[in-house]
Amino acid sequence: MKKVLVILIILICISLNAEIRAIWVPIWEITTPEKADCVLDDLNKNNVNQLLVQVRYRGDVAYTPNKVSNFYENKEKQYYAIKDSLFDPLEYFLENNTNKDLEIHIWFPTFIITGHNLDNLPPGHVYFAHPEWVTCDFSQEKMNPESYMGAYLDPGIPQVQEYTKNVILDIISNYNVDGIHLDYIRYPDSHYGFSELALEAYKRDVKFQDADAWMQWKEDQITNFMKDIYSNVKTISPKIQVTAAVISNLDEAERYSQNWIKWLQEGYLDKAYLMEYSTSNSTIEKHLNFLSNYDLNEKIVVGLRCWNTAYKYPANKINEKIKLVKKKRFNGFALFSYTGIRESEYFKDLKIK
Repeated sequence: MKKVLVILIILICISLNAEIRAIWVPIWEITTPEKADCVLDDLNKNNVNQLLVQVRYRGDVAYTPNKVSNFYENKEKQYYAIKDSLFDPLEYFLENNTNKDLEIHIWFPTFIITGHNLDNLPPGHVYFAHPEWVTCDFSQEKMNPESYMGAYLDPGIPQVQEYTKNVILDIISNYNVDGIHLDYIRYPDSHYGFSELALEAYKRDVKFQDADAWMQWKEDQITNFMKDIYSNVKTISPKIQVTAAVISNLDEAERYSQNWIKWLQEGYLDKAYLMEYSTSNSTIEKHLNFLSNYDLNEKIVVGLRCWNTAYKYPANKINEKIKLVKKKRFNGFALFSYTGIRESEYFKDLKIK
C-alpha cells in the first residue's frame, strides 16, 4: 500500500510539473464561433496543451460580465469587433474544448486601458468615465493613448486597483477556467505614476520622501496588487493557476516596477512567462543562464517570438529556441502569438512536442 502511495505522489508531481506548450491567442481571433473552432482545431492538431486566450483587450471584453453572480461589480462592455451581442467567446471555448489535456487560461491585460484608436472604445468606457484614473508623467500630463501600446490606468490609485480586482474576480467566480494570466501588470515606464490621486496616496503612505522611496512605493503598488489578486483567486478556487507575462531582463523589469522574481520567491505567483522575444539565440541563452541562478526554473515559462517583420524569421529559428528552453530545463514555452503563427504559416514546421 505504501509503495502504491509513493508512486501516486510521484505521478502527481510529474503531472503538476509537466512541460507547458502554450500559445497566446489575441482577442481578434475569437470574435465568431467559426474563428474559435479554428483556434481549437489548430491547437489540438499541434500538440499545444495550454491556451492563453485574450478575453479582455483594453477595458472591453470577450465574455459576459456578471454572467451568473454580480458580487464583483463589472461594467465593462463587449469588444467592438464581436458583432453578435449574444456570443460569449470564453463560454464557447469552455463548452467546446473536448481535449482534456488542453488547459484554458484567460489572458488579461491589467493596467493598460486603451489602444491607439479611442473610437473603438464603447460609451461609458472607464477611460472616459474616470479620466482622473489615467496615469500621468512627471509633469502631471495625462498619458497619451498614442504613446507606447496605449494609455494605462495608474496602479498607484486605490480605486484603480479595486476596479481592476473586481473585473478579474468577476471572471474567476463566473467561469470554470484553469488559470488567470496577467499581462501589463506594471507601469508603462519609470516616468509615469504621477497622477494627482496617486501622489496623494504616496504622501499618505510614505513619511520620508525621496527618489528611492518613490520607486519603492511604486514597486509596492504592483507587488501588493499581485498579492491581493493571488489571495482572492485562490480563495475562490485553489486550483486556478495565477500567472503573469513579465519582462525577462530584471534591470528592465525594475524600470517598470515589476519585481516578478520576488513574486515567485514569496509565493504569490504560480508561474512567470518571460517575454523573451529576441531573434538571437545567444541573447536568450544569456538571459536564461542568468535566471537559472535563482533556482526557479520550474516556475518559469519562456515566451518566444512567433512573427515575421520586414526580414525573414523562419520556423527553424523558433525550433532552435524551443530546444534551448528544453535543454535549460525551464517549465515550458509559450508562443506569441497565434496570429503570427497563422500569418507566417509556422504550424507546418514548428516542433511543438
